[in-house]
Amino acid sequence: LREDKRKEIEKRRLLGLSALFKLKILKEHVFRNTKPAIFGVRVVAGKLIPRLHLIDETGERIGKVKNMQSENKAVEEANEGMELAISVPGVNFERKLGDKNFLYSDITEAQFRNFKKNKDLLSAAELRVLQEIEQIKKFGK
Repeated sequence: LREDKRKEIEKRRLLGLSALFKLKILKEHVFRNTKPAIFGVRVVAGKLIPRLHLIDETGERIGKVKNMQSENKAVEEANEGMELAISVPGVNFERKLGDKNFLYSDITEAQFRNFKKNKDLLSAAELRVLQEIEQIKKFGK
């Protein structure tokens, strides 16, 4: 039990630098196309928090998550399995995301190396996302 608590604290410290996540875009839930784009997502893996930058499956930077809502209430974090609406300013949903399925956290190579170094703190789903981001951003190539 104590070991689990220690791991949780370590993981929080690690994720404090950034968050690792993969989102599935719920295309049937586009509430607003622009200014800001507001649409539904499901957290496939990891944890989503506001003010983080998003990239798509090709590594293109999409924008920054401004607000998040679940059942009409603002939320500060969303965990694996949650479905919620996010707002992303400066994006035209149809033009930019209409043909996309997933969004990922935009992490730097240094953050990536830090996650890799501490991979014992990550869940299996988070490790898969880390590998996907590694391929998208071609880290270490």
